[in-house]
Amino acid sequence: MDKKNPLKNTLRIALPVLAEFGEDSPLPHAWFDRRGRCARQGELTLRALGRAYPQAACEAVLHPSDVIAATVQIPAVARARYAAAVQGALEPLVLSGLDALAVGHGPRAADGSVPLAWAAREPVRRAWSLLNAHGLRAHALIAPQTLGPETRTPLRDPADPRWLAPSPSWSLAMPQLAPARASRWRPAWRWGAAAAAVWIGGLNLYASQLRSEADALRDGMRRQVLAAFPDLPVVLDPARQAQQGLDALQASRGAAGAADFLPLARAAAQALPFAADKVARLAYTGQTLTLQLADAGEPSQRIAETPALIQQASALGLKLERADTGHTWRIARAQP
Repeated sequence: MDKKNPLKNTLRIALPVLAEFGEDSPLPHAWFDRRGRCARQGELTLRALGRAYPQAACEAVLHPSDVIAATVQIPAVARARYAAAVQGALEPLVLSGLDALAVGHGPRAADGSVPLAWAAREPVRRAWSLLNAHGLRAHALIAPQTLGPETRTPLRDPADPRWLAPSPSWSLAMPQLAPARASRWRPAWRWGAAAAAVWIGGLNLYASQLRSEADALRDGMRRQVLAAFPDLPVVLDPARQAQQGLDALQASRGAAGAADFLPLARAAAQALPFAADKVARLAYTGQTLTLQLADAGEPSQRIAETPALIQQASALGLKLERADTGHTWRIARAQP
């Protein structure tokens, strides 16, 4: 810590007895600006402090009744064994196991003395979590004995010189007790996850609709194929089986005759222009097109019976015949 400016942009809070600490507990505090000067002092509840100093760096001074401070003698040991040596010196001084304590200690002095302090672990962990939950980034949990000679009086009076005392280089803020810090990206992640869930749900719903439509289409095709080809025992692939059935039907009726139907129908329309929109019945068998016309009146009868009509049909390569009764005509390809 900078000795000239021991506190910069830091909120120092005096905690009550930890067993009574809650979000509505009144907390004496002091705010130090970027130059290390005490800019504001007062007393607010934890809830109000979180709103007044959001995400402020904070150090909390424990109540004297919650923490015990002492000095132990440690021999010169390697840095890797230093913490174990401190615990070994502390163990005879405490009644409970070390696992139930939050312990902090400072560096070893030239004479081998080491300052240390301890408190019940669970209340310390709860207090730290409560500070963090209200938006205060507590990085130190200080024993009041490290701030001045007064060891039993809680830090409350604004004139108490301990408010301005430099922070010690150590505290009871053990890393294993630190609360999980909420990431600033967590709300974005939550919204992103919610959006992804909605999107995936929408895709699943759309896929379900498509499956339903595909099943309905497949069932309809199956019914149509069975209606067109009742001899099929079962329909597994409607499109393929319908094509196979059509190919077989064309083969049985003659591919050439089936392929000649449309050209013959177009030629018949040229040979019998008066028949447009008057066809009552049409049949195609044996490469012969049979047309039964509705009664078109006497003018059509005279035109139909003219030799010119028959000659015109012959020029088109057609053989034109009229039935004895009714308005029926037979059209076939003229034999060469």
